[in-house]
Amino acid sequence: MNSRETLLHLSLIEGIGPTAITSLIANKPLNTTWNTLYDFSLSEWRIMGVSQKRAELFYEGLKDRSALDRELEIIHREGIQWATLIDDNYPQQLLTIHSPPPVIFWRGDLSFSKAVSIVGSRDANLYGERCVQSIVPELVAHGFCIVSGGALGADTMAHRAALKAGGKTIVVLGSGILQPAPKTNIRLFETILESGGAIISSFMSMEGAHPHNFPARNRIISGLSQGVVVVQAAQKSGTRITAQYALDQGRDVFAFPGSIDDQLSTGCHALIQQGAKLIMSPQDILSECGVVQSDLSEVQSVIRFDNLAKVRHANSNESGDSSGKSQIHKAVLSLCVSAQSIDTLAKECGASLSEMQNELFEMQMGGMIEQDFSGMWKRL
Repeated sequence: MNSRETLLHLSLIEGIGPTAITSLIANKPLNTTWNTLYDFSLSEWRIMGVSQKRAELFYEGLKDRSALDRELEIIHREGIQWATLIDDNYPQQLLTIHSPPPVIFWRGDLSFSKAVSIVGSRDANLYGERCVQSIVPELVAHGFCIVSGGALGADTMAHRAALKAGGKTIVVLGSGILQPAPKTNIRLFETILESGGAIISSFMSMEGAHPHNFPARNRIISGLSQGVVVVQAAQKSGTRITAQYALDQGRDVFAFPGSIDDQLSTGCHALIQQGAKLIMSPQDILSECGVVQSDLSEVQSVIRFDNLAKVRHANSNESGDSSGKSQIHKAVLSLCVSAQSIDTLAKECGASLSEMQNELFEMQMGGMIEQDFSGMWKRL
C-alpha cells in the first residue's frame, strides 16, 4: 500500500468529502506516513484535529479495503490514469481552488498550458451555435484548450467547434470514466480522445451520472480554466452555478448577450449585470487572458491545420472505401448537393435526430460537408 492508494481509499469512504481530505493533508504530522493511518485509534484521529464524527468515519472506513481493491482492479484493467492531490501529475490549475477533488481520473492527454471553459444551456439553439463558432477558432489558434461538460446543447457545440478548428478539448464528466454520459455523445468522446484531447472525472470508475454529481463536476470545469464563457443560460440553471464557482475561484467570467425576451438569455444578462464581461468578439476574451491582438503567425496556422488534418485522417480511416459507407452517409451526400436542414435529412434518411447528428458530425470532420450560419448542411 503506497500513499496515493491510501488517499484513494480515503476518498472512497462514504461521508468523507474533499474538505475533510484537504484538511487531513494540511494537518498530518510530518513524521506520520500515510500507511500508519490504518493503525490509528479513534483517539489518535482526534489528536490530529479531526472531529469525533469524521474520526469515526476514517477509523471504520479504513478497516474495509474491498472498495479500494475493486477500484484499483478496474483502473489497472481498463488503463485509466489517475492522480491524487500529493502527486506531481495532478492538474496544477485545480490546486488553486478551494477543496480540490482528492483524486482525478482521466483518459487521453490531460496536458495543456491554458484553457477556456465554454458552458451553456442544453437547449442552446442556432444562435448559441453561432456564438460558439464566433470565438472557438480564434481561441484555438492562440493555443487555448476548450473545456466543457460533454452535455447536449452548448457543451457539445463547444467540443465540436474545437475539433473542427483542429484544437484540443477536454470533457469533464459528472459520472465515472466508464459510465460517460450522455450516451448519444459516446462517438464524440471517442473522437476527442483520438484527436489528442481528454475525458476526466472526479468520480469512481463505475459511478453513474446522478444529479448530485454535477456541482462537483462544474467546479472542475471552472477550476481548470482561466475563464468561463457562458453561451445561453436561463435565470436558474446549472450554467449559472458554474459561473458562480468561477467567480469564487477568481476566474474571469464572460457572457454573450441575447434578446431581452429570450429565456435562454436571462441568465447571461444577469451575469453581465453582476460584472461578467459582455462578449462581442474573441478579442474580448483574449485580452482578459493576456493575449495581445495580432494576426495569426504562420506557425500557428500550420499547427492548427496539421491538427485538423490528423482528425480528418482518423475519421477517413474509419470510413473506409465508398462501398463500406452507410446508407445514411450515401444519402446525405446525395441530398446535400443543395442546402438541407437536419430535420429534412433525418426524415429523408429514415434516421433519428441523434443518429443524424452523429453522422453529420463525422462527415463534417471528414471534410465532406459543412454547416452555414443558418444551420443548413451542404456538400463541399
